[in-house]
This record gives sequence, structure tokens and C-alpha cells, in this order.
Amino acid sequence: MTTTASPTPQPRELGIPVRSINWVRLYPGKHADGRPSLWASMGQTRGGMFICDIDLATGKVRQFPCTLHNEDYPTAGFRSPTTGIVYIGGAHEGHLWAIDPSLPPAKQKLEDLGKIDPDLAIFPCRIDEAPDGALWIGAYGGCCLSRFDPKTRTFRKYGRMDETDQYFYPLCGSDGTVAGLVKMCKIHAVLIDPETGEKRTIGPTIDTDAVGGGEAAGKLLDLFKGVDGLLYIKSHAGNFRLAGMEALHVDQLPEPMPTATLPGGATVEMTDQKSAVNRTVRITQTDGSTRNLKLDWVGGGTNIFCLEQGPDGKIYGSSVLPEHLFSCDADGSNMTDHGQCSVSMGEAYSMAPLGGKLYIASYPAARFSIYDPAKPYRFGEDETANPRDIGRIDDAAFRPRAMVAGPAGRVWIGSVPDYGMWGGTLASYDPATAKFSSHRHVVHDASVVSLAYLTDLKQLLVGTSIYGGSGTTPRIKETAFVLWDPFKDAMISTETFGIEHIEGISSLLDAGGGRAYAIVTTTRPDLNPKHPLLAELVLLDVKNKRVIDRSYFDDASGWPVDVSLRRDAHGRVFGFAGLGFYSVEPGTAKRTTIWRAAGPADGIGVAGPIVGSTAYFASEHRLRAIELA
Repeated sequence: MTTTASPTPQPRELGIPVRSINWVRLYPGKHADGRPSLWASMGQTRGGMFICDIDLATGKVRQFPCTLHNEDYPTAGFRSPTTGIVYIGGAHEGHLWAIDPSLPPAKQKLEDLGKIDPDLAIFPCRIDEAPDGALWIGAYGGCCLSRFDPKTRTFRKYGRMDETDQYFYPLCGSDGTVAGLVKMCKIHAVLIDPETGEKRTIGPTIDTDAVGGGEAAGKLLDLFKGVDGLLYIKSHAGNFRLAGMEALHVDQLPEPMPTATLPGGATVEMTDQKSAVNRTVRITQTDGSTRNLKLDWVGGGTNIFCLEQGPDGKIYGSSVLPEHLFSCDADGSNMTDHGQCSVSMGEAYSMAPLGGKLYIASYPAARFSIYDPAKPYRFGEDETANPRDIGRIDDAAFRPRAMVAGPAGRVWIGSVPDYGMWGGTLASYDPATAKFSSHRHVVHDASVVSLAYLTDLKQLLVGTSIYGGSGTTPRIKETAFVLWDPFKDAMISTETFGIEHIEGISSLLDAGGGRAYAIVTTTRPDLNPKHPLLAELVLLDVKNKRVIDRSYFDDASGWPVDVSLRRDAHGRVFGFAGLGFYSVEPGTAKRTTIWRAAGPADGIGVAGPIVGSTAYFASEHRLRAIELA
């Protein structure tokens, strides 16, 4: 049961730390009269994706916004070399969009052509054009394939290309051959008969989980279009040319089809894309001469993904896709977008201070960065860089969900594994030796998603989840807690504390005296057949292996935010849920709502630290704070 406190404090706005874009693609071509033309697609988490017409003389852009809610990322894009039309596949609504640069500027608009596959397409993966002008579109969600006919403006759905995997990347040959790559669990190529929809697996299959990531184990499978316009497979098991529904062995492979250019052969590239600045386009002529364009696109704001207090007392955070590190003083002043802090460039999933430094673990590839706020900011991988990206935590970790700094002098990181893999890792970094230690499958086929150090017991409490990497479905039906000795770096035991049907443990907090708070997700169709997934706050007696108290979350409070349990300077326990901020009555799991959001857009997306009497959190792209009594 949750009660409501009165009067209700109101959050204050601290600002929008980052305004950036993602999924940037350039589409060189020509106008109807032959003049050079350059368009770009750009995504953002606030305001949705948009298309830009770039002035090749000045760099000024005309922006055409997407009008559909939640269509944030242009995950697939293609400019027809015959018509010049730019096509975009949007995530996460799965629509196909188009803009025709040949139309007069006043008539140009980003047109919604409809849902690619209403049942299966969420995240378009790739678009390609067949010789007859039809578009072939593969998408995530259902590993599906669709064909769009621009003449009739209709879709033909070919359905799933694989019954287990979820990603599909099609290509079309100049001879009409259609094929695609299935990813991420068992990577393989599929040929499709455009008329009948028959599909045939050709070439080798790479079991990502079995080989630990594919190419790292000497496995290779690449489907590409050659300079001759035909489709080829390059693989560890041989090379093939694809024709119709056949794969023919070849000794020599052609060069890949070159990327599109401006008329006359000039190439274009976004020179600052790796750092996610995305403001500079370089045009390189065939004689090697270059010039740069500075783009003036306007962003609406980038969602915040992670918040923590740094060793200097400031509030630090990461934006999502792209990953920029930002900071501000406790009162919100001196808000600074520092820019790149990791090679990953996705988002920091976790961070924690230790010994005057801020440790940052980022997605993808679970890369580890170290930042010293006392020194000038200069990101890199060299020894004097600050922050310095020192590489991957281990070969399996991909989404480093949890971090605790200090036990046994180490930084501990819990992760979800790479795409197509099961069994995340519990890893640690020793600043004294600059060495990592890592353990996979602490609960077999589960991922490590939360951590807490139980001071009185001198043990780590590890929370796990049944979920594996992206593109997988769970192999196990339930999971458990793990007790870990950080000094011996060894497991003590696995425990359920009598809680049945555990699907995940999203947050943990030391409650002192051998007790801990946990947010546990359970699958309980017996309690609610329509909505069997339930979340609850549980107070555990870890020492005596039992549950002391528990309370379920309801629709009024919203789903609890990941890594959402926090303690203030007085030892009081608080938590963040999607629609509200709550306190916890000492010695119980009873929650009292302190503040409730007016709706999801105003709700809590990211839980932050509590510093003094101030609790920090993010609502989408906005950094906010609420004062505690």
C-alpha cells in the first residue's frame, strides 16, 4: 500500500544538458536539372527524426520534421539513383517515409508512406532498390521483409525470414536477385524468390553465442553488392555469387559497390560523426581538393540516460545516442556538455566515483573510461587523455547496467551480454593494477543488472535478469540473487529468499545490519492473467535468507526505474518510479509518494543521486531536482 504525503513538493527545472543528433546519413545526388544535391537524415530523442536539405554553398539547412510520435531514429535510409527520392525507415513506429527533392521547394514535404509491416516491423534495418524500382525493406522485431511499390504505393509483406532471430538486412542485385542477412543469434544469409516468397538459407551459419562474437573466433559472413551490381557472399567457408535462388562458388570477389557521390564524382562525409558533433561535412573533389560545410541544424534535446554524483561533488550524466558526458553544479549552474567520453558513443549505462576519479561504463561493447575532474578535459585512448577510454570490460559484456565502486578497492560492473548472446558478466577493475577480472554466467544464461555492497556482511549482492543480449529470447524462466565475496572474487551462493518466479532484479540498496532493499520483477499469471509481470519493493534479511516485507507497484506509481533506490545523507531510503518519487518507511517496504507526475512526459525516466537535501532525476531530455523535507 502506498500513501501520499502532503503538501507535495514540486520539481525545479535545471536545464537541457545536451542537444545533439544521431543516426546521421548523407544522401548525395542531383536535382532534376543536374545540379548537385545533398540531403541528410538525422534522429533525435526529443522532437523526432528529421530530413535536411543542405545548401552546398553555405551549409545552411532546411529541416523537414517527422510528424509521428515515437519515430525518433532514421535507422534505414536510401536515395534512389533513378528518381532521386530519399526514403527513410523510421524507428520505433516502423513507417516508411519519403521526400522528393525534384519537387519545387514549396511543395517538398516528408511524406508518411505507411507502416512497413504492422505486425512485425519496429526498427527498419536496411532498404535497397530492385531493377524494377521496387524497394525491399528488412526490419527488426520480426526479422521481416517487405516490398514497397512506388508506382502503386502499396506494400507486400513476405513475413519472417527466420523464426528465432529478429534482425534482417536485405540487398537487391542488378539481375533481380534478392537476399538478406539474418542477425543476431545465428547469423546466416537467405535467398528470397520475389514472386513466390520462397526462402532458402545459403552459405555458412555463425552461432554468435557459441563462438563468442563471430569474427573474433575466426568466423566471417558478409553479404555485399559488387561493383558489377550483383550480390556476393564472403565467408570463412568460401565465397559465392548469388543468382536467383542459387549460390555459385567463385574464386575471386569483385570490389564492393562504391558509395554514392555528387555529380562529377565528389564524395561527401561527416567528419565529426565519430564524436557525435555532426556539424561538419567535407566535400572531396576527384582531384583531392576539399572544402568543409558547417551545418546549422537545430536540435530539440537529447534524452538523458544516466546520472550520478562525481568525486568533485558535481552532478554528472550521459545523454543517449549519442553519448555525451555532461556536468553541472549542485544548483544546476555551470551546465556543460563535455562531449565524447567513450569510443562506444551509445550511452553511459553506469558510472561511479572512486579515489577522485569518475569511472564510466558505456554501451555498446561495455567500454570503460576513466575521468579525473581535476584535470583538463580531452577525450582519447592515449595515456594522457582525460577521460581515457581503456577498452572493453570483457569480450561478452555489452550493456554495463550496474556499477559499485569501492569493495576490495575495485570498481564492480554488471552487464548484459553482446547481441545474440546469453549470460552477462560480473566484472571488476582494479585501479592499482589496471586489470580486469570477469565472470560469466553467475546465474547460467542470466545477465547481471544490479549491484549493492552490503557493508556489514562485506559481501556484494548481485541482481540478475533472465534477459540476454538484443535479438535473443530468454532461455530460462526465472533467475536469482547472487552473494559474492569481493575480496576473494568468488561466488558465495545463489539465493531466492523464498521469492518465486523472479524475472529480474532491477535495483539493490544496502539497508544495514545484513539487510537489503530490492526491486524485483516476477511473473505471476496466477495473480493477474492479463498482466502477469509485476514489480515489487522487497526488504530482505540477507543474513537469515528471508523476506521481511514487500509491496507491489501499481499503475498509479508507474513502473520502477532501473537502479532507482537511493539513500540520502541521513540514511533515509527513497525510490524513483515512472510516475513518482517516494520515500520508504524504515524497517519496512511501505512507500509514501512525495511527488507524482502529471503524466508520462513529465515523469521520471532516469534516477539520479541524492545530494544533501536534493534528489536529481531526468524527464526525457530535462534535468530536474526535487527538495526533500
